[in-house]
Amino acid sequence: MSKMEDELNEMYDNHDDLAMRHIDYDPTGNPNSTRAIEEAEREGLDVRFPTDHELLIDIDNDHSYELFEHQILIVKKFFSAVNVQVTPSRHGLPGRHIVVTMQRSVTELERITLQACLGSDRVREVLGFVQMMNGDPHPTLFLEAKAPAQF
Repeated sequence: MSKMEDELNEMYDNHDDLAMRHIDYDPTGNPNSTRAIEEAEREGLDVRFPTDHELLIDIDNDHSYELFEHQILIVKKFFSAVNVQVTPSRHGLPGRHIVVTMQRSVTELERITLQACLGSDRVREVLGFVQMMNGDPHPTLFLEAKAPAQF
């Protein structure tokens, strides 16, 4: 490999949101929430749906989290985000699930747009848009490890 190719490979490794990864969907079919909900049932996961006032940001790497930290300042100022909750994703860091609570309710299109602008998994958001356009009732959701039982 040339020095330039080595540098490009290193850049992609440092910002893995630019690298291709396996995406579990049928590119010849239509994405839908049923597949995700069935996966949650098979794997014993909880499904988290957003409330009318929530954005669900799926962060896969540190680069996307840095983007989120910059963009959330704009969303707080112009769109009245009132709370931000960050937790590691079920696969662990650097993956994160972020719930942003807005002062007002958001439409599904606003939700998907703001999630993408905040650095959420870009493939997820494009497929979420396709799902929304196809009338899927849940174009945005999180699959999360089951919360421990409380006694």
